[in-house]
Amino acid sequence: MLTGGKPEKIFASYLNQITNSSEKILDVGTSQRFAKELRPYESWFNGKEYIAAGYNPSSQYGKYNCDCHQDIEAMTFEKNHFDGIICLEVLEHVENPFQAVNEIKRVLKKNGMLLLTVPFLLQYHGKGSSSQSHENYPDFWRFTHEGLQQLFKDFQKLDVVPLGGPIEFRLRQFYLSQYLKLHPIRWLVDLIDKPILGKATTRHLIFGVK
Repeated sequence: MLTGGKPEKIFASYLNQITNSSEKILDVGTSQRFAKELRPYESWFNGKEYIAAGYNPSSQYGKYNCDCHQDIEAMTFEKNHFDGIICLEVLEHVENPFQAVNEIKRVLKKNGMLLLTVPFLLQYHGKGSSSQSHENYPDFWRFTHEGLQQLFKDFQKLDVVPLGGPIEFRLRQFYLSQYLKLHPIRWLVDLIDKPILGKATTRHLIFGVK
């Protein structure tokens, strides 16, 4: 999860583009509606056709239960169906991320927008199982910026953005990320940390236009 500051502002700026420009939005691979970084921005989806699709999703979240089950490697939606797709911290848990990306491209309309995040230098965060349910899942992959550029090379516009620089990476590496919630520390890290592609970062953000 993002802990405020510059990384969250970057995320929010790209999310704003999708919610402003899209009527049909798919949130794929999520555990529940408006999970992870989306919860603070739930109101941005008012008036939109928002679909939260999980893999064998749990029904324990009440009004935030997923709308449907979808296998991201073989989605049942028609071709060119969505104006926007959101996929947060999913591809690392998928056996075949290449096929998952092909499916994302298939169901996204021409000129549709994609907002996707994946880990790069981050500790293992699966649950040691081959099952892909949200209660019990594996952790297969990590993604460099060059790998992401290759996966999405046929998008007409593509931004690959490191979410956090080497200082934030080291805080998270040593399980000190809770201190980033403290305003003085978050302010200082934002001031001196320099996220650069090819340098240490825990996560990459993709924003693409098909």
